[in-house]
Amino acid sequence: MNPPAHNASNSRAAWKDRSVVVVGAGVSGVAAAQLLLDCGAEVTLTDARPESEIPNPIELTERGVRLVAGGHPSTLWPSVDSAVFSPGIRPDAPVTIEAHEAGVKVLPEIEVAADLTEVPIIAITGSNGKSTVTSMVGAILEQAGLDAPVCGNLGTALSEVVRAELNGGISPDAYVVEVSSFQAHSIRDFHPRFAVILNIQPDHLDWHGTLDAYTKAKLRLVRNMDAADWLIYNSDDPKLTSYLPQNNVRLLPFMSEPSNPEAPAAWVGNGKICWWTTGLEATGMNVEELRVIGQHNQTNACVAAAVASLLNVAPGPIRAALSTYEGLAHRMEYCGEVGGVRCINDSKATNIDASLAALSGFDRGVRLILGGRDKGADFGELLPVLDERVASVLLIGEASSVIEAALSHHRKLQRCETMECAVARALDEGTRGDTLLLSPACTSFDQYPNFEERGRHFKSLVAAYMLEEDPSQNLTEI
Repeated sequence: MNPPAHNASNSRAAWKDRSVVVVGAGVSGVAAAQLLLDCGAEVTLTDARPESEIPNPIELTERGVRLVAGGHPSTLWPSVDSAVFSPGIRPDAPVTIEAHEAGVKVLPEIEVAADLTEVPIIAITGSNGKSTVTSMVGAILEQAGLDAPVCGNLGTALSEVVRAELNGGISPDAYVVEVSSFQAHSIRDFHPRFAVILNIQPDHLDWHGTLDAYTKAKLRLVRNMDAADWLIYNSDDPKLTSYLPQNNVRLLPFMSEPSNPEAPAAWVGNGKICWWTTGLEATGMNVEELRVIGQHNQTNACVAAAVASLLNVAPGPIRAALSTYEGLAHRMEYCGEVGGVRCINDSKATNIDASLAALSGFDRGVRLILGGRDKGADFGELLPVLDERVASVLLIGEASSVIEAALSHHRKLQRCETMECAVARALDEGTRGDTLLLSPACTSFDQYPNFEERGRHFKSLVAAYMLEEDPSQNLTEI
């Protein structure tokens, strides 16, 4: 892959002695601050939390960072020409408005980092599935012998891996970057060589305001792409196809079946995952070769294979990587069996469409745990699937009453409120061959700090039941 035309060395030099405010001392904010320091910038890092809650503040201040904790005072903005905002800072937050009113150039962390490297970027977004596809692409490229760090919204900030590149003097073959709508909405010049948009479903509307604004935020990912670049997109998603860019970016659709046998495409059909990108003969593998559960993961694998093939990865490493890929924690994660009931942790399913995708992998006998904090979803969309595949619905958290009202026609609802109660009832009532599925369709913030903690609690409860059933089991700590 040939690098983009911009000169990263010039970009680094341009930051020297510039005054920059980084807003948010989370993973991406701290990484951006460290990266900009390495480029010679004068960095102020501000966070709403008190200094005692900021990780390693002494390390930052000893490097020369000016740390402003406990809020974002308006006195930050005089003499500042750029601000780097962490993804969690809302566009209507007072600090955001003040920065714009002061005439400060506001940039997302991923854009700052991308401008400081010439390594090609593979950017992946979507309402559901982006973490899985990102990690699948990373696994395939590793299998093929390529150096392609996985980063972005998945956990490690792009700024951190770019900093490692600059300090180590070794450029990877590519960066595989998961991009959230929060990261994408303020993109100005960010230019990936490959972009993936998996789907558009109503999500984070409390942050973006409308589905239109949310969709446009996702599509900002491709605004700077050109005829040398590739956009891989879901052609079965009408919300997405109606917003496709009008620039000359090359298109590779993935779909239920190919509509043009002479154009690049990827699809899942007749028990096979197929990708057809460089010639007139489709390449594929059987879905039974995958270890991950669910039809949506078949589609995820299809997309990852298509991306890798555009990077000239041969079919062999693609098949090898996908057939051994075991998935990410909290995403259709198999946790074991209790009394013949399979237990699946899908805590990352924080919206309706994610839960529908999870349920598509089962025919019947599902004991489904729903609930948490409602994001304004229409839970009635679940009814057809519940009636067909779900033996009981166990409701937890703040949204219990809302979900109960929406699903009143489903006769097998149970108010449990807590995870302990839901797991206990499901395992008590379940029979051999059933599946206990945590796929909440809600955020975790009513009872847990994040979806990871919710998933870990579920797994710990399942592990306790497994140990009670067979004390000889050697279960690892969750």
